[in-house]
Amino acid sequence: MQKKTVIPVICLGVVAVLCTAFAIFMLIRPVPAAAHDPDLPTLILYEGPQTMDTSQSARIWVEGHELFVYDVMVNHEHIWNSNTIPSRTPMAYFDFEGELLIEIEVPGLAQGINEAKILPSAHGIVPRVENNRVSFTVSEPGFYTVVYNDHVHLATHIFANPLETDVPDRDDPDVIFIDPGHWTLDAIVLNSGQTLYISGGAVVNSIVVVDGAQDVTIRGRGIICGADRPAWNQPGSYARVPIDIRSSRNITAEGIILINGNAWKFNSFNSDGLFASNIKIISGRQNGDGFTFQSCRNHHVADSFVRTWDDSLVIKNYAGSSRDITFERVQIWTDLAQSMEIGYETNRGLTINPTISNITFRDIHVLYANHKPIISIHNSDDAEIFNILWENITVDNAFMRGDHGVNNELIEFNMIKTHWSTVRDEWGSIRDITIDGLTVHRTLDGSVPMSNFWGANENHTLENVTLRNIYINGNRVTTLRELRAHVNDYAFNITIE
Repeated sequence: MQKKTVIPVICLGVVAVLCTAFAIFMLIRPVPAAAHDPDLPTLILYEGPQTMDTSQSARIWVEGHELFVYDVMVNHEHIWNSNTIPSRTPMAYFDFEGELLIEIEVPGLAQGINEAKILPSAHGIVPRVENNRVSFTVSEPGFYTVVYNDHVHLATHIFANPLETDVPDRDDPDVIFIDPGHWTLDAIVLNSGQTLYISGGAVVNSIVVVDGAQDVTIRGRGIICGADRPAWNQPGSYARVPIDIRSSRNITAEGIILINGNAWKFNSFNSDGLFASNIKIISGRQNGDGFTFQSCRNHHVADSFVRTWDDSLVIKNYAGSSRDITFERVQIWTDLAQSMEIGYETNRGLTINPTISNITFRDIHVLYANHKPIISIHNSDDAEIFNILWENITVDNAFMRGDHGVNNELIEFNMIKTHWSTVRDEWGSIRDITIDGLTVHRTLDGSVPMSNFWGANENHTLENVTLRNIYINGNRVTTLRELRAHVNDYAFNITIE
């Protein structure tokens, strides 16, 4: 019954079905049928919709098969500008198993390709550059970003998915199945027990809303795109969040790509129980936060990619407390604002005794941090913030420029009233914070960025902060002075080991 009530709404809400029947096709390296070698790779490619043109700035081949390349919005200004016109960068995706050769040409680079890097550095991949073509092999699913001539212009994002399993049955009454093609739809509202499946090769101009529901799944290999809408702060526009979860329980999200949205990208508000994996987010417009959770419990994000204009991973309190939230094995590229942020809004909903606790960031790889602090807690209301862990954090490029040179710290934990504050006359506290493993490979000018540790007053303090295994530009940092740490009179027991 649920499908019969929801599917007609979606179909009636189609403003324009631009393309409806592009088949997914699978390419397997040919071998004699009687002697099939299981070690040979399996490759699944997805055509782009007929209504869209492949990028003219980059061409990508996998095992000799050319991919469809999307141009996605990014922000290269690294300053707040409400009228910024986004830049574009190439993005492509496929599914595979085995070992594959990837080759790239970038006609959009007028000066040609002199050298290239594959990020994150943890991949350990050294590409070959010859005759303006980059080539390298991959053997594991993951996210591969190619940077040319040590510059972010036309940095190419390649999302190499694992092979998909257990594709839902399109005839299941609880499944909303979106085929390949280019679709413009009204909001897709999911009810309890439903699954939304977005096929590879689909580009969906819409938003997905889960409000007061439970046991909902959002999955597939396709794209949710907001390019059909102006930025939220432009005249006549408003925020349309691609994934918007509210007051819901037990939500699963897997595999999809979110691009060109006009505000936040993946929002969860006052919800309990979420698992998101292999989500890819690229944001190039104002207030384009990545994963943003407000007053949530028991949330887990793993094996995902986030490039944002604004905070990449952020936790706030808007309607109660937040607890038991984990981000792990996430790649981050932050063009504006903070990479891993708690705050500023820590009691927007005027809750009695608000808390943010048991938050973990583990095995995070920051490709670029271009604006504000990479690790931050900003308690601008009256919350008690405690038991926060950053573990095994790697930063390839710490290029923070801040706001005209201000607020460009590496680490910042503070209590300060700002225009984001709701509670003006009371303070909270920050305590029991650990950073265990922080490696910064390269900073903007080769020096150690500053860090700030500030309490509010003698009764509302920052205390018990432990820093271990800190390496910056190849050197181990063993003292707060070496960290260039500013510690005020209301911050206690700040230690580095």
